[in-house]
Amino acid sequence: MTAVIVGASSGLGRALASELASRGGDLLIVASDPRDLEAIAADLSLRHGINVRGVAMDVGIEANPSARILTALEGMSPITGLLLPIGVSREDDDGTLDARGIGQLLAINLHAPLAIVHGLLAQLLQTRGVVVLFGSIASIRGRGRNIVYASAKRGLISLYESLRQRYRPDELRVQFYQLGFLATNLTYGMRLPMRALDPASVAKTVARRIGGRSAFRHVPRRWRSLSIVLRALPWTVYRHIRN
Repeated sequence: MTAVIVGASSGLGRALASELASRGGDLLIVASDPRDLEAIAADLSLRHGINVRGVAMDVGIEANPSARILTALEGMSPITGLLLPIGVSREDDDGTLDARGIGQLLAINLHAPLAIVHGLLAQLLQTRGVVVLFGSIASIRGRGRNIVYASAKRGLISLYESLRQRYRPDELRVQFYQLGFLATNLTYGMRLPMRALDPASVAKTVARRIGGRSAFRHVPRRWRSLSIVLRALPWTVYRHIRN
């Protein structure tokens, strides 16, 4: 069986590729840098004796990213899992972005996941597979920073809900991880309200649960309580919080 990981060259995506490879099964990994992909694919194939293919693609400019993935899947074992740990944010996403910057953020954080899920859906339904989506605590409630990024991530929640409403659990499983801060190059040097999560630890959690039921989970779990509190605050109170 084959798992597709989009955004597999760094951070959580790379950790997921390593973790799933160690558990067996073939991989199709997608990222923008062909050199990184070649190195990762060769390493995982050699260490774990599995079939690993790479697709070098910038999902931020690809109109139909699923087409190239489908072509790369030809001849591989049936796809049973689609994992989408892709995302990018910008420091100037505070209401001052121009149309080009907005389009780039939406393309990577929302358009690409939507297009890839739709393109691979028929194959996933044949195997009763799983779609794994990754959100962000930035989308808990609207705020004055990460405006476009958070809007896109909240759109993924709607995608999660729509897939679960449209398909029965025995047709398609959908898992969503609302992530806190990860220890990646995007958070390096930042002053964070709590310790950043190790991507390898998150990857182990995702891999352990990937064969289970559909679910919406917060990682770390304590963010669930904070989310409930933030959403429950009256607007007159919440609007004065600087987050």
